[in-house]
Formats: sequence, C-alpha cells, structure tokens
Amino acid sequence: MSTPTTLLVDTELERDDAAAAATALYLKLAGDGTISPLPSAGLEPVFDVLDPRLIEETGITAIGLHASGHRWRLEGQAAEMIDGGRENGIFCRYDGSFTIRCPECLAPLSPGDEGSDALEEALSLWADASDSAFVACPNCAAWTPLTTWRSPEHDFAVGHFAISLHGVHLRAFTDPGNHAAMALRQRLGDLASDFTVVYSST
Repeated sequence: MSTPTTLLVDTELERDDAAAAATALYLKLAGDGTISPLPSAGLEPVFDVLDPRLIEETGITAIGLHASGHRWRLEGQAAEMIDGGRENGIFCRYDGSFTIRCPECLAPLSPGDEGSDALEEALSLWADASDSAFVACPNCAAWTPLTTWRSPEHDFAVGHFAISLHGVHLRAFTDPGNHAAMALRQRLGDLASDFTVVYSST
C-alpha cells in the first residue's frame, strides 16, 4: 500500500552543497526533537517524526532528507550523510509519469510525447551527476535548464536537495495565502517558500 508523500525540492542549490544542506536540517530537526536521530531501515531511510503536535496538525509521520549522490548511515546514536547511494535528484510520481511546461511558451511535455527525446536525454544527463541538463522545447525550440521546467500538477521536479514528508499530501503548500503552510516550510528550511512542491507516493 502506497503512502502519500509531499516533497519540497530545492531546484537551485548546486550538487556540491546538497549534502551540507541535508546535514544542517537533520541536525536542526533532530536537535529540537522534531525527528528521531536514527533513520529507519530500508532502501530509502526516513526519520520518524517525534513531535506529536506536528503529527496531529499536519499528518506527517516521517521526514526524509535527500542529497544527490549521498546516503545516510548510522554513526553511533546518530546518522551521518556520506557519499554514495541511489539519490539522483529526480522527483516525480511513483509511477514515473508526469507533465511539465516549457518556461518560455508554457507548452506541455511528457516522456513519450512526440519531440520528448531532448527531455529524456536531459533526465539521463541529470541522473549522471550533471548540473547543466537542458531541454529543447518541441513547440518553441527554446533551450532551457531542466530545473526551470515546472509541473502544473505538481508531479515532477529535479533538484540536488529535497525534503520528503511522508503520510500526507500537503495541498496547503500550493496555497500562497496559507500562513500555517508558510510557517511549516520555514521550519523545514524553505525560508522564502520557493522550493518546488511535488506530490508523490512511497
């Protein structure tokens, strides 16, 4: 059974800074008692939420911290982020389907569409540890960074640092006037509420 998951993806942070960002947020959240200092076992370890108020108010039961090319390992009674692992910085729906829009002309594009070869090449390049994957729009022919393509349904983003919130789709994150959602985003390090929101399942 799949668990609804909300992701906050930093599409601007460079790969070399992602592990430091994940570690800093881990230290903050574990230090103030929001999450367990030890990750769960499994292919994609997450940290259980310990703050009962956060669970009650939001439905978030666990938090994952993701950095491209890195993974968490146990280090005594805490966790440490180290090189290696499966993180490739591509975040999308669990079934891999999504639609994004060209940042220039807003034409929609999905994998498998006519003219989507450049998108699939950009995804492959990004997954191979690149910071400069570009997509050629089949509609207007503009070449733009993959990180600037946005999903109208909030089902795709690429970025080297992401926060996954397990247990709920926090639709309030896409409501610009929701002050509680803004406060939660700030608590999670998204100070300007400019991380891209993706709704997925795990």
